[in-house]
Parts: sequence; structure tokens; C-alpha cells
Amino acid sequence: MVASFEFLAHARRDAAVSSPSPSFSSSLSAWIMAYNILSGFGFISLAAVFLTALLSPNVRRVSTWYGYIIAWMGMCIPPFLVIGHQTPGLEPPPAFAPCALDAALMYASRPFAAFGTLSLISQLYLHVSTGLKRGQVRPEFVFVFLFIPPILYLFMFLWTFILGIANPDFVELEPSGFYCHINIASPAIVGACLVLFAASAILVIEALIVVLLCRNWRAFRSLQRRDCDGNGVSLSIIIRISVFGIMPVIGLVLSFLTYNPALLNSVWPPYNLLLASMPAAAALIFGSQADIVRVWMFWRKPGVDAKTETMKTELTLTTVDSNSSTMYTP
Repeated sequence: MVASFEFLAHARRDAAVSSPSPSFSSSLSAWIMAYNILSGFGFISLAAVFLTALLSPNVRRVSTWYGYIIAWMGMCIPPFLVIGHQTPGLEPPPAFAPCALDAALMYASRPFAAFGTLSLISQLYLHVSTGLKRGQVRPEFVFVFLFIPPILYLFMFLWTFILGIANPDFVELEPSGFYCHINIASPAIVGACLVLFAASAILVIEALIVVLLCRNWRAFRSLQRRDCDGNGVSLSIIIRISVFGIMPVIGLVLSFLTYNPALLNSVWPPYNLLLASMPAAAALIFGSQADIVRVWMFWRKPGVDAKTETMKTELTLTTVDSNSSTMYTP
């Protein structure tokens, strides 16, 4: 999420060696290959999790969860538009059209993923707080949570794509070769500010959830025990979302290190590798939930214990289409 701080390092990265030495290019090629592999693995894994929840009658998720998965899938797309053109000095540069599209997707995907996560964790907080009061999340809040991320994505994509079309001389493969970018400061600054806002809000909401649970722990556990019919709140989903929300702090630290010229060449490749690993981490964290795993284990028939366990771990949240829907969590 805080990954968009990479935008702020583009100006410094442009000052790097434009024609890297063969030894540097060889080392960089390995990083680029790992980056592409992680991006592909993340996209395929998230798609599998998304389709499992969408098609299986035994797996139900709220609308913001689907938006969250789609947002992180968008993070995986940019490198595939420039495959075969990612090693400066060794491979031909990408054509203008795919490079401009790649840059627009890259700039738009970072805020999209950040606000997709913010929407999911915001709905989680509202559900926990209203659940303790035996209330329900108002549908209009869900509309806001659901539509803000794609609106921001569309805005960033159209703006940066038009900016690239209007300034073709500034659309280029960034010197390390991971993806294309626009050598203009404004997309970098806007994207970084959006991501910083979302990441800060996520950390604040996570802290509020921790405080809320600490102050109402007995009531929360009692609510889980009583509501075996589907009104319980799963602690597991809270932990999963919160853990994933903290992970990008590592990316924030690495992004600041890119401003040190002495560390730039050594930090930049692992920093981008960290970005590529985050969608894969999201797929592993949310794809390992018990109901999804049971669907994938199609050769096993669900037993009575599994059905009972499912009933005990049902999470009810307000959605767009109705007053309530269910999200099963382990």
C-alpha cells in the first residue's frame, strides 16, 4: 500500500546510469525475472481465491472483500505489458503505446490497492463496533466503501494516460527496467499522497479496532459464543486483515532508503520485489481460510464437524444489495 512512495524516487532513479554495465544488467535481470514471477503468482493466486468465493455456494464474502481482491490483482498487471523490454541496454525499449498504458496502470494500481484495503478494514471496524451494540452497518456506508477505490483508480488511470499521450517524450522505461513511468513529478506526488493518506488511515483504524476489542473483550467473546447462528464476529478475519495492513510499513521504510544515493542501487531491486510479493501475500493470507481450503479439497466430503465449524465462524456484514450478507471466516 505504501508502495507508491516509489513514485517519489523516480527523479533520483532517472539520474542513475542509463546504460548499465553488463555485470549490473545481469544481476538486474535476475531481480526483474523474480519480480515478474511474483507478479504472475500473485495474480493467479488472487484470481483463484476470487473465483472460489464467487462461484462456490459454501464461500460467501462481502462486496468490499471482492473489491479488495480485485484491487490487489491490479497491482500485478503492469510488468506484463513490457516483458521482453525490461533490461535497459540489452533488450529493445518498449513501444510507446504499451509503455504509456503500463505507466498509467502502474500509477493507478497503487492508490487502488491502498483504498481497497482501507474500505475493507473500515467496514470491518464498523461491523465490530455495531455488532457489539447489536446493530447493523448502514448500507450507505457500504456504497461509499465500495465505490471510492474504483473511482480513484479510474481518475488516476485516465489522468496519467492522457498526461502520457500529451507528453510522449516523458514516457519511458524507468532505468531499472521493472515498469514504465512518466518522467513528470505530478503523477508521483498525487499517487504518493493518496497512498500515504490511505495507509495512515488504515493504521489508525487498526489501532481503533485493538482498543475496541480490549475494552469489550468479554462482550466480544460472549457475542461469538452466543451467535452460533451466523451473527458472530470472527477474530481470525480481524487478525488476517490487520496483519496484512501492517506489512506495507516495511515498504515505507525501504522507500525512504531509496533517497540515499549510496543505498539506491542496492535497495531499489528488493524494494520492487517487496511490492510484487504483497499481492501474493494477500492471496496466501486470505486464500488459506478454512472455507476456501475445504472447497479446494473437492475429493473430501464435508463432515458434520466441518458444517458445525462453518456455522460457528459465520460473519455477518452489511452489503450493497441487501441489509446483511454472510462472510465465512476460519
